[in-house]
Amino acid sequence: VLNKVSKTTKEWPRPLAGWVALSVDGSYSRDDGRATADMVLRNEDGTVIFAAYRYIFNCNDALESEMHALMQGMALAIQHSDKPVIVQSDSSCALATILGDTLSRSVYGHLDAEIKALLVDREFVPLKISRDQNRVAHLLAHYSRTECCTAVWSSSSPPCCEEQLAQDCNPGFMK
Repeated sequence: VLNKVSKTTKEWPRPLAGWVALSVDGSYSRDDGRATADMVLRNEDGTVIFAAYRYIFNCNDALESEMHALMQGMALAIQHSDKPVIVQSDSSCALATILGDTLSRSVYGHLDAEIKALLVDREFVPLKISRDQNRVAHLLAHYSRTECCTAVWSSSSPPCCEEQLAQDCNPGFMK
């Protein structure tokens, strides 16, 4: 009898009916200073509403890139959906901006203020997830940082993450 070892990963947490999920990820490389903000907005069935990545030309650290992803993702979510939003990130520090004012007097105060201004237009609920659950945004982050590019897809996703999107919505799917 052969014992098959399987790698267990956590599933992407789908939003409740009537909500959308915004998965965001920032990426920063200390080695070369490259940074990106990356996001994907999906319905409860996993259908992509938009996917985007943005190269950040001046960034100081990983937290700043995470906050850019949060802010830009929230702004795009307001433009592309009228539903309340579950904001999914693997950065608890960036998500804390939605709930409090911990960063308002920091060097990130300008980003904190912009995020707070977006909270007036829509209901945003933060959800800390693991990197395993944020694979699509993480994949976009890696692609954008290595390619040094910015792009937005409406009602679709970039080819570099189509397979991962399918796996997120059908975790039993293996290629």
